[in-house]
Amino acid sequence: MSAAAGSYAPLLLMWLAMTGVMMAPVVLPWLRALGRLADAEAGALSSVGPFAAGYAVAWAGFSAAVAALHLFLSRMNVPVPFGLEAPVLSATALCLAGGFQFTRLKEACLSHCRSPAGYLLTHWRTGPAGHARLGFGHGLHCVGCCWALMALALVVGTIDLVWMGLLMAVMVAETTLPFGARLRKPVGTALLAAGLAVLVAAP
Repeated sequence: MSAAAGSYAPLLLMWLAMTGVMMAPVVLPWLRALGRLADAEAGALSSVGPFAAGYAVAWAGFSAAVAALHLFLSRMNVPVPFGLEAPVLSATALCLAGGFQFTRLKEACLSHCRSPAGYLLTHWRTGPAGHARLGFGHGLHCVGCCWALMALALVVGTIDLVWMGLLMAVMVAETTLPFGARLRKPVGTALLAAGLAVLVAAP
């Protein structure tokens, strides 16, 4: 049990750090919108802090789950990242991520993530607990929107700055740029094509 805990803790910390870095630019427009709506007497920080904490809790749940999967795969002697060492797994992950881009869940969560003012105005709650709940609710939608792209770190590797930077750029573009909603299907098509290419090229 202690060995398992010792192996899991570093993986969890790695995934927590990675999700924190990659989702920071995604949540930034929400923090700005929240700051504008915050009660002037309370100050923006008293709202932004609890909101960010609630948002982080949602992503911490994802990090805990994917770190457990990472550990399980490692103990099954599956190479992580998969890369070209496990082409079937890599192709499966790419195709699943690509297919998810076409789902209604992705469309709904992406629509939410692109509308901070609308969500905050319709779900506004006062006080630190209310702001934390707002952050957690948004975090769940954000996980629903980006989990498949984030999980591709199992394929490309969390320390590969080029690939991780590309994944982050896609998530930021989808959620913040004016044309971001139109990227959903092209990104999905590209991921499906990449998955098929990996499978075809497998020895």
